[in-house]
Amino acid sequence: MAKMGKSLTELAAEIERRAQSKRDLIAPVSKLSMEVVDNEAVLAVSNGNVDTYALNSIAAGQLSEYVGIPKAYFDRMRDTAPELLASSVNRWFKDKTDDRRMVRVLDGKNRAFLSNAYRTLENEDLGEAILPVLLDLNLMFLSCEITDRRLYIKAVDASIERDVPTGRLMGDGTHQFFDTVSPGITISNSETGCGRLSVETTIYTKACTNLAMIGTSFKKAHLGARADISDDVYAMLTDQTKRATDAAVWGQVRDVVRGAFEAARFQAQVDKLVKSTEVKLPAADVVEVIERVGRRFSLNEGERKGVLTRLIEGGNLSLYGLHAAVTRHSADIEDYDRATELERLGGEIIDLPASAVKELIAA
Repeated sequence: MAKMGKSLTELAAEIERRAQSKRDLIAPVSKLSMEVVDNEAVLAVSNGNVDTYALNSIAAGQLSEYVGIPKAYFDRMRDTAPELLASSVNRWFKDKTDDRRMVRVLDGKNRAFLSNAYRTLENEDLGEAILPVLLDLNLMFLSCEITDRRLYIKAVDASIERDVPTGRLMGDGTHQFFDTVSPGITISNSETGCGRLSVETTIYTKACTNLAMIGTSFKKAHLGARADISDDVYAMLTDQTKRATDAAVWGQVRDVVRGAFEAARFQAQVDKLVKSTEVKLPAADVVEVIERVGRRFSLNEGERKGVLTRLIEGGNLSLYGLHAAVTRHSADIEDYDRATELERLGGEIIDLPASAVKELIAA
């Protein structure tokens, strides 16, 4: 089944809450430092007064990359030697005093440490642009979530259905099992530098409520002009100029969302699913097939075991059954971001070229 998250109402409330709480600063590195407060290394921004912000895991990773300290060592110092970490970061800040960074703050914590060229496509503006369209299409909202990394909206048009013969036969050996599928859409965005704004088409399998992302309709990178500022720290404002600049992007997103449920597009995806049922996995070599899938798509050991279990439970040793096992296991993964990656992986398996499929299933 698809990974469950928030309801649409809960998501909208959290987007609004964050919109009121978040704050962006553009600061020259000469005004930044790392200090230790209550035995915790925090980012300090000096602008007359000194404001300090604890770092979440996203900001910590971005800061470690910026100053060139390996993440594992950065985290070790952060946990066990915060004074040493502060000294190291401040040393490397001295080589970057001409740089300017965007410090994104939420609930009093530094949630992202980015280039001042980062284009802030905000979740509240995305919601304002697309939610009326999604509601007008009368879609079923399958799952929504907002994490430190990304926002997700997953919706399905349950009024459109196609039957896919799975390749599995019933007890009499003459009739096939069918899965009923519908077209869907996954819309996601990051405010913290963890990927692009994207709209991806999906296939929703009703019986097991699995979701697989097949095809990408739209992606927009968070790139813009660098802020041309003085040596002072200032807070970025979402003013009318910025809204006018982003209006074209939101117009594109609305058009793509409306077109995501076109009959021809959906039928092409269904045809791929049907074709995948004809590609059989070698029963005697299925464990090795999962190992190859794991290596190709960077699945950890627990994920490989989970996919194998779901494949055996499903009893469908085909490429279609493999994609279903991956998407079914995604719901068992606690981390919503990673679960969504596995939903995307399920679609990638269906989209694999013939040569790659042969490599995966070769005896």
